[in-house]
Amino acid sequence: SSSNVFTWLRWDDAGNCVAVAANLSPAPRGSYRIGLPFAGRWTEILNTDSAAYGGSGMGNLGAVVAVPEVWNERPASAEMVLPPLSTVYLSFTRTQ
Repeated sequence: SSSNVFTWLRWDDAGNCVAVAANLSPAPRGSYRIGLPFAGRWTEILNTDSAAYGGSGMGNLGAVVAVPEVWNERPASAEMVLPPLSTVYLSFTRTQ
């Protein structure tokens, strides 16, 4: 990727999904759009730039909301903040 950002999805056997976005650049990426399999709330479960790990604390205030807008061949997408030289993990929050 020309922006030095790589994204991928990981699935478990129950169909739960974790989205991972890694920014390998020293520049932060604000409003970076990623493709996701579901619209709705995605909770930030790990941000390697968190102040808890000695980082700057830049992040997504705990979650992002994906909308039904196709992006990179995925049916939904969300804009997110990607801190420099960090990886963010998002977990989909299912509503019953």
